[in-house]
Amino acid sequence: MWTISQTLRDSEDTEWEKLVMSQFPEGVHPKRKEGFLLARSSLRDCLRSLALNCPIQSLVLKDFSRLEIHPQFTISLSHTNQCGAAFIALRKDFRSIGIDVEHEERIVKPSVIERIKNPLDINLREIELWCLKEAVFKALMNSGNFQNPVEFASICIQEDRWTHIETNLSGKWEISDLKPFVVARSLLEN
Repeated sequence: MWTISQTLRDSEDTEWEKLVMSQFPEGVHPKRKEGFLLARSSLRDCLRSLALNCPIQSLVLKDFSRLEIHPQFTISLSHTNQCGAAFIALRKDFRSIGIDVEHEERIVKPSVIERIKNPLDINLREIELWCLKEAVFKALMNSGNFQNPVEFASICIQEDRWTHIETNLSGKWEISDLKPFVVARSLLEN
């Protein structure tokens, strides 16, 4: 289950501000707070679509991928300017998952593409490759297998699967164009 939010529902609810204040020091840029809240709003929408309630103050992830109130799920969040995204799946089915959302028009510099591209990657638009590598990175880092960040170039993107070359971990991926955003999702099965 995944969703994106472009507006904060119940924005007048003071619980959202309390959540921000509990997670950020004073002086944090307002856009960072907005992205944080939009991602949590998306998470709350995912849970509501499964008929699960989650108070706003409970929308704090532990270890980047779980909620104490609903430990049966593995979770990934992302945000960009004006959009937040959430992806949830049952832990019994997936070891970890990842999501990334980007503006479709975002320019990814050629030097960045050179650094993240694997020679065996299929041909994707630069923004799709960046977004997908970020989603796979999140799934890998939340798998419990890595103490240090993996290199994006060690991730090979094939037709509908990805593989981390150094460990042979492999999973599925999906990309959705929801103009003006690109949303990439990655799944690492148990």
